[in-house]
Amino acid sequence: MSRTLHFGRDILDAPDIDVEELLGLLSPKDIQSLVDEMAADPDDKHLPASVRTAYRCSKTPTGPLNRDSLITHINEEGLKAPVKDDVVPFEAGKKRGKVYIPKYTEAEMEAIRRSEAVAEAVRLDDDEEAALGIATVNDLMALAEILDSNPQEFIMEAYADPLKYYPPDPPNNTNPQEALEKINKNDKETKDVNLNNIANIDEKTFCEIFDGLRTNDNLVRLSAANCDVNDFAGATLNLAIENNQALKSLNLESNRLSPDTLAGLFEALANDNNGVVEVHVSNQAQSNMGYRVESRIADAICKNKRLLKVGLKFQFTEVMDRVQNHLISNADKMRKDRIKSGTSQPVKWKPAKTFD
Repeated sequence: MSRTLHFGRDILDAPDIDVEELLGLLSPKDIQSLVDEMAADPDDKHLPASVRTAYRCSKTPTGPLNRDSLITHINEEGLKAPVKDDVVPFEAGKKRGKVYIPKYTEAEMEAIRRSEAVAEAVRLDDDEEAALGIATVNDLMALAEILDSNPQEFIMEAYADPLKYYPPDPPNNTNPQEALEKINKNDKETKDVNLNNIANIDEKTFCEIFDGLRTNDNLVRLSAANCDVNDFAGATLNLAIENNQALKSLNLESNRLSPDTLAGLFEALANDNNGVVEVHVSNQAQSNMGYRVESRIADAICKNKRLLKVGLKFQFTEVMDRVQNHLISNADKMRKDRIKSGTSQPVKWKPAKTFD
């Protein structure tokens, strides 16, 4: 019995095929290979190295492993290996072997000759370089008038922009214990809690801060970037944030959250009772999360109808496209709802001011 295989756009017009029938045609070896290929994830560091790829070694062991004997054998083989003499003895500063000489086309050679001619034409003598080095702005303007050139353009070409100094951020003087008390008391004046770059905040304090979000309906923005937030505190946040409708912005960048904890966070944010519209969680302990985790995050974001901004770097283009398209769709729906309600100006959420 012959079968017609469909590829690309032909799949859309292909007849319905019973998956069970196709699996019945596969041999046990083919099914095992298919399962191994689907379960393999080379980017997931939490899996053992033996199961990150689809290869499975089926050879029987030749005998029990004796580590000391193996190391002794390797050392003996290394000592017995003959030493190969260099064909050309090593000399400091002397190149051995064939020296690489780049080859250029005629067009490339012509471009090189033109650039060298231009560089030679504009090269100044040493005394001219020294004179221009101590020239003032007025001297350059006078020289531009002599050369009949635009003084402003001449000065811009003659002088480089000065280096700009950006002072470091001032130290964060927020007291974590005071912030914890205000969150637990549901203080109406506390709209923003900024714990960024505060060192030595223990795990218990973070757990209590995150757990306080269960009953807090006044906090609008929470930032804890570069605070060594770990997975245990992150799991507490995932459980507490599901039913929090007041929080709009969450920033947990540059911490030690694992990929699965991040996936759990986005799944918690997908709850209908949640109100977060902006979340930033980039630069965590593991830069590449793997397709399995990124797919979980994308599925959770696509179920969220409120998210507008997501600060997270994705490795796979397919996942990034899904997230971007859904965020654009959420913003477009908000715009349509605003037009239907008769509001002329767009309502944009702005972060609250940091309290002292």
